[in-house]
Amino acid sequence: MIGSALLSVLHIVLELCLQCGVLLLLLPLMFWLEEDVPALLVGRAVAPLRERYRRFAAFWREILRTGLPLEDGLMLALGFLAVLCLAGLSLVRADVGSALGAWLADPLLMGGILLVGAFWAVPGRFRAVHGRCCFALCLTECFLVLAAPGVTGLQGVQRLLLAAPGSSLAGTSLCCAAALALTTSLPDFQVLADEMVSRGRPASRLARDQRQVIVSIHHVGWALLLGDLLLPVLFGLEGPAGVIGLVIRFGGGSLLVALGRLTGMSRNGRLVALLLGLAGLMALAGRFAV
Repeated sequence: MIGSALLSVLHIVLELCLQCGVLLLLLPLMFWLEEDVPALLVGRAVAPLRERYRRFAAFWREILRTGLPLEDGLMLALGFLAVLCLAGLSLVRADVGSALGAWLADPLLMGGILLVGAFWAVPGRFRAVHGRCCFALCLTECFLVLAAPGVTGLQGVQRLLLAAPGSSLAGTSLCCAAALALTTSLPDFQVLADEMVSRGRPASRLARDQRQVIVSIHHVGWALLLGDLLLPVLFGLEGPAGVIGLVIRFGGGSLLVALGRLTGMSRNGRLVALLLGLAGLMALAGRFAV
């Protein structure tokens, strides 16, 4: 019995180390896909991918050498925790992956953590935008529960859709993902820089770059949340398929955010209301279907 317990603990530690390692390797690629590729598509010059990896490595070296302020450290911990939970992959065993945080991947909980980080980074601004985004998150949680009572988080959505592929839960989840993409309130880098100057923070390049990397992790977490709602059947896969599914979900979520920004639809409140109303109708149809 003791040997079995030690083996289980070893599996958990190995799974955690592997998941953190995979995420640390993928994060610079995700930064590049979310921030540099859209700029490249509109004709602006961007740094190559290797520069992203170089700056990310320098970020961690500086943290290990000098540490972070308490506020930045908490923001980094919350952002990485959200990314780890929303990644929803298993590299050793499926049950171990579930025990390591996939069961915490609830849209309202993870979205709330990311919005807390955004509000912490830029306090006192965009209160109405944050409120609208929180309202959309609450409605998303309500519609998912209404469409499938007893569903717990994104892992529950994935299992139900695999068991019942024709469920209206898929349409509800998709509409909620589109609505959240149009109501995202995470700050961009210009807003972040302006806020740091207005609050009298040290205007050193190092402090600004560190805060930008932390905010980028929150942006990655938000894109993963949208991708998990857009393609929930790819959540919780095992082995190499889990890594591929993670990249695909992140790409889908980033595409939703980019489309909202490029088309200006994020300022269209009526479209957001239409998407949430459609999600509610689909949830009701699934709940009371015979």
